[in-house]
Amino acid sequence: MQKNIFNGWLLVNKPAGITSADVVRALKKRMNPTKIGHAGTLDPDATGLIPLALGEATKAIPYLLKSRKKYEANFLFGLKTDTDDASGKTLKASSYIPRKSELLEALNYYSQVIFQIPPKVSAVKVKGKRAYERFKAKENFQIKARYIKIYELSLQSYNQKGETLVHFECGKGGYVRSIARDIGDFLGCFGYVRNLNRIVYGPFKVKEANDLSKLLDLSIENLSSNIKAIEIGIPDLKIFECHLDDFKHLENGRPIKCPISLNSGEDEELIAKYKGRVAGILYKEGPFLKVRRKFNT
Repeated sequence: MQKNIFNGWLLVNKPAGITSADVVRALKKRMNPTKIGHAGTLDPDATGLIPLALGEATKAIPYLLKSRKKYEANFLFGLKTDTDDASGKTLKASSYIPRKSELLEALNYYSQVIFQIPPKVSAVKVKGKRAYERFKAKENFQIKARYIKIYELSLQSYNQKGETLVHFECGKGGYVRSIARDIGDFLGCFGYVRNLNRIVYGPFKVKEANDLSKLLDLSIENLSSNIKAIEIGIPDLKIFECHLDDFKHLENGRPIKCPISLNSGEDEELIAKYKGRVAGILYKEGPFLKVRRKFNT
């Protein structure tokens, strides 16, 4: 069967209970694209935004992976589970519920932590295998602490039952479940995540995404209308509108002269376009712009 040509980003609102790979497989079967991949794995029980890269947009995934991600999570205090979420087995219990002032102090403290240990049901790989797969297989394994960058850890709502809504914004590798676990241990009341929803990924927002079930019911034409341009997923790079001759050179992987008006620094990356078509990601070397990633659009 002939492949369908799509180039861009399709935003999916993932339901709980399936993996990110399940989302890719379902839409690959429905759309039959030349290439498909996703940026940023969500754990099976998590919900929310998954940007799918189609066709030439798969080459831009490494750039989107550097973007910030924002989550909303319901923390519950009083229990410690072996998964750091509601699906796990209870390991410890406490009748103590932290005061709001204590919780705010703990959130402020953990917003400055730069290393954390991901949950055992996370999608992080341990010796080539997902942690949640090893956990389900009842394997004995340890996960090393990882560096993370936290931009926001804020309290949105709180009640005396220990039910808390938190916003968490981080760079690559941050885990909200680890924050709930560590704060619960720090306060002596234990804690876990009941619900976890990714609401922002770089330039994309979950309110722009469609539910997976809805996307699977759409025609190919309507699916195409939901695809966002490649360059939208690379917001940190400047866009350079080139002339036709330069575009042809770039299509063939050849460098072009850097316009004086561009004012780019050495090795700075930018996106080259011609009449809506993306030629590639370029970098400056001396007086030239050279191709780092070529897009066949």
